[in-house]
Amino acid sequence: MVSRVEQQIIDCIENKQNFVLDAGAGSGKTTTLVSTLNYLLSKKSKELQQYNQKIVCITYTNVAKNEIIERTEHNSLIIVNTIHDFLWDCIKSFQKELKIKLLDIVSEKLSNTKNEQATKKSTTTKVYKELTEKIEKYTSAINSLSEVQKIEYKNFTAYDKGIFSHDDLIVIAEKMFSFYPKLNKIISSLYPFIFVDEYQDTQKETIEILLKTLNQEKNCVIGFFGDKMQQIYDTGIGEIPKEYNLRRIPKDENYRSSIEVVNLLNKIRDDIKQEFCKKEHGSILFYHQPNLVSLDTKKFIEENLKSQWHLNGVKDSKILYLTHRFISKENQYEDLYKFYKYTDVITDNKNNRDSSPHTDFLFDIEEIINLYINNKTQDFLNKTTYEINSFLEKKQLKKLMDELIITRNNQKIEDVIKYVIENNILPQSEKMVNYDFEDEDKKQFYENMMMLDYAQFVRLYQVQQEHTPFSTQHGTKGDEFDNVLIVIDDNAWNKYNFNEYFSDINGTSSRIKKSKNLFYVICSRARKNLAILFVSELSDAAKQQVESWFGEIN
Repeated sequence: MVSRVEQQIIDCIENKQNFVLDAGAGSGKTTTLVSTLNYLLSKKSKELQQYNQKIVCITYTNVAKNEIIERTEHNSLIIVNTIHDFLWDCIKSFQKELKIKLLDIVSEKLSNTKNEQATKKSTTTKVYKELTEKIEKYTSAINSLSEVQKIEYKNFTAYDKGIFSHDDLIVIAEKMFSFYPKLNKIISSLYPFIFVDEYQDTQKETIEILLKTLNQEKNCVIGFFGDKMQQIYDTGIGEIPKEYNLRRIPKDENYRSSIEVVNLLNKIRDDIKQEFCKKEHGSILFYHQPNLVSLDTKKFIEENLKSQWHLNGVKDSKILYLTHRFISKENQYEDLYKFYKYTDVITDNKNNRDSSPHTDFLFDIEEIINLYINNKTQDFLNKTTYEINSFLEKKQLKKLMDELIITRNNQKIEDVIKYVIENNILPQSEKMVNYDFEDEDKKQFYENMMMLDYAQFVRLYQVQQEHTPFSTQHGTKGDEFDNVLIVIDDNAWNKYNFNEYFSDINGTSSRIKKSKNLFYVICSRARKNLAILFVSELSDAAKQQVESWFGEIN
């Protein structure tokens, strides 16, 4: 027997109506998505096979991708992929058209660069010379592209060889779908059902491609699964605009959390009132220790939570840090934390790291090292620019990677970046090449970063990838734990401020909205018990709001 929510989705499928499922935290969103896929398999398999069609499920993370594949038993009628891989699969066979659109993009970049150079008063500055080099590069690429036989999508950009990367794919796909109507017909006929998981984290441009461009023929049903309240990445659309006329289907159960936690979640948000399904009691606690110099989380749990929560020890609880001040000390990268203190670059996902292209490069280095260490050979080879045409070159690459793994533990960041570039393991990005050293702040930022020990970045990366018992907030989205302790420090953030949010929970500023969403996400991780440890100042208005939610502040 299907549920009320599942029946509404089935109605949309049968009536070819696009829809959005807004599923509160712990409501079983993934279960509903899988049930929808299994319904299609049970009712539409013969039809799909007859017309050589597939169901597409677009995911935001590899974890979600693997879970959906497992829960649909690896059925070949379902394609589970990231949006970039899906779009590339849609357009990669149309090589003639791809070359035309890539030429358009490079030509636009050339025109924009010429216009920018024309605004410069002096022709002798470094910036002017760099713009001249970019003009020459784009001009050369345009001339070379006419001879290129194959356009490729890779982890780096080389326009002169017909290679573009992540940043250009959405733009090229939009141009392809907009300019070639037949492509829309082909794709919508191949994929009559397209579902997007965690839609709130999907780029606005991607939503437009799916709903404005790709769906012009109205031949496919597009369904979005997620929760606008759980949007915590700047690049995500959050709520899909009403102009798209999607049928909104709310999912208001909570199968995850205790009565106390669910009641708190219902106070944080007012668009969905969740019903608790577990009917299990737990506790919600709030501790305030402003201006804490150091924190021993083990001692804090032993003294404050162990008896109340009937814990055997620290291992029975999950510690989530909304600060890097203490987690950096725990994991020995304090210098790196102090350097980045007022940026979110070290705690955010890759799409939000904009303080320095060299920081992006460090994440790329660690990613490729982890692929190599874990023997993910094909993924590793797809990301490296080192060309292998013989066994000797393969052997040399192995030697280079082994040396990199060892030396990165005792070298400066500058040395590691130089090693990777000089040995062609990864290419410099365009933003690295054109970094503005004439800006004194940027120049100082770069020089200070280069002199830090690279080993500190390795430890930071391990924290971010959940290789330690501690978590920052973005790594926990989608996870759940019996007992959760959250450490919040407003001094560590620019774009979040929880004191400001608690003081004005209905505020409309961007920072209050982001803080509200993040607070909802982290509180909803708890299955049974939740404790907040706030280590920065709270206003009287904030304290009053906290006490109305949690009771007396400890």
